[in-house]
Amino acid sequence: MVAQEISDRICQRLDDDPTSPASFTAAEVLAAINEGQELASLLTLCIERVATLPIPAAAFFPLPGTIPDFLVPLRLSIAGVRIRPATMAQLDMLDPAWQATVGTPARYFSRGFNLLGVTPQPATWMDSELIYAAAPQALLLTSTPEMPEAYHQSLVDFGCYRVKLKEGGQGLQRGIAYLHRYLDDMTRLGDFVRAKSRAANKDTLPFELALFDRSRLIPKIGVPSAA
Repeated sequence: MVAQEISDRICQRLDDDPTSPASFTAAEVLAAINEGQELASLLTLCIERVATLPIPAAAFFPLPGTIPDFLVPLRLSIAGVRIRPATMAQLDMLDPAWQATVGTPARYFSRGFNLLGVTPQPATWMDSELIYAAAPQALLLTSTPEMPEAYHQSLVDFGCYRVKLKEGGQGLQRGIAYLHRYLDDMTRLGDFVRAKSRAANKDTLPFELALFDRSRLIPKIGVPSAA
């Protein structure tokens, strides 16, 4: 589905006119769809991209501005040879001088959304291939969501939940079932991505949403969680 179709379904499900909604604006619906896809990318790591990552002669370096949608690394390699992930604590235990060791990178780590590090450090700039989980690009009404097509319907559920929030507690009560359905779908999608990533030996897996306490995402309004 393109975003326009998702928007129309949200309006229809909430008994509003898709061509001229009265309870909310078309911009609000599109913003809700974008928010739903962005949350899906964080919860499931379902969007992957490949980029050339220049590695400088330094232990720490920020990601270049050409990779603004980076979430987490999935695999890093140089000339087809994989660089293994590690933590800074592990590197400190292996070699206290790892931050000043020159050579071809063999280990890497990431910190936050924009900082990476390697050891050994190359003597000069060296290109690597980075496979990473990405945040989606903002959708236009003519755009197709980047998440798997089987879960486009999930954006309808999230959109219905999100646009009703401005109605306050009553709107949240009416929309909470939509959020639960969305989270159920994200749990299934996350399980699928995790299994696929394990099979491909990726460096980062999506967290297990099935073990997450949903009440931390939902304000306390006395509505029981879905079974």
